[in-house]
Amino acid sequence: MASDVELHVRAAHEKRLAALDEFEKGRFMVVGDLAIKAVEQAIEALAALEGIHFHLHPRSAHARRLYWVKEKFPQLSGDVDELWGAYGALGYEGIDGERAKKVIECMERVLDEFERRSGLKFKEGR
Repeated sequence: MASDVELHVRAAHEKRLAALDEFEKGRFMVVGDLAIKAVEQAIEALAALEGIHFHLHPRSAHARRLYWVKEKFPQLSGDVDELWGAYGALGYEGIDGERAKKVIECMERVLDEFERRSGLKFKEGR
């Protein structure tokens, strides 16, 4: 059986690929959702390394993930805010390919830093 870390890494990887695919296909309304989900799964993987499992408490998981990532990776605060801010904008105004491109760029920077600091690989295979 795969560990929690491995499951979250795999989920982050697949959601990242899905976000990239949807961006390439011009389906901008879903890019923000998938990018956030990729980053959330990466956060879950990193937190699981410390024995923390936000997903076990769904009502508070979102807020706790944001607090945790900003505390552990303060340099990513702007990118994290951009990702979560774009979620609604792309969901309701998803015709904006430029905003979707910014979201992809933020997702990639966040995952790059997570990989650099943790040694986990969220971006392999592409």
